[in-house]
Amino acid sequence: MSLNIFHFAIARLFNFAISNGIIAILVFTVLSNINHAQDQVEVSMMETDVANIRWELRELWAHRNATGQSIAGSEIDDANPLRLVNERPKNYSGEYAEAPPEAESVWYFDTKARRLVYVFSDGHQARYRLTGTAKLNGASLGAMGGIDLVLE
Repeated sequence: MSLNIFHFAIARLFNFAISNGIIAILVFTVLSNINHAQDQVEVSMMETDVANIRWELRELWAHRNATGQSIAGSEIDDANPLRLVNERPKNYSGEYAEAPPEAESVWYFDTKARRLVYVFSDGHQARYRLTGTAKLNGASLGAMGGIDLVLE
C-alpha cells in the first residue's frame, strides 16, 4: 500500500512538472510575441511621423509655389526639416550635437551630422536627411517640388 502511495505521489509530481514546463513555454511565447508587437507598433508610429513630415513639406512647397516663391537649395540641404513644418512630432526633443541622454522613442536633430534622428526604444537609430530630389536617383512616393526626407 505504501508503494502505491509513493507511485501516486511521484506521478503527481511528474504531472506538476510537465504542466509547469508547458505553462512556462506558453508564457515565454506570449511575452516574446508581445515584445515583437511593441517593436512593430513603434516602427509604424515612426513611419507615420515621417509620412506626416513629408506631407507638411509638400504643403510648404505648394504654398510657396502658389505665392510665387521658391525654396532655395541652401534652405533645404541638410536643414532641420522640423524648422520648416508647422507641427512637430510630440516626441521631438530638440537639436543636439549627440543623442540626448537616455533617449528612447524620441526624435532629435543631430546638429553635427545635420540629420533628423529617431532613437528606438532598443537604442538603434533611423537617420533622415532633408535634401533636394535632383540629387537623388529616386525619391519617395509623392515627393514634390524637389524636396524629400531621405532615410540613410
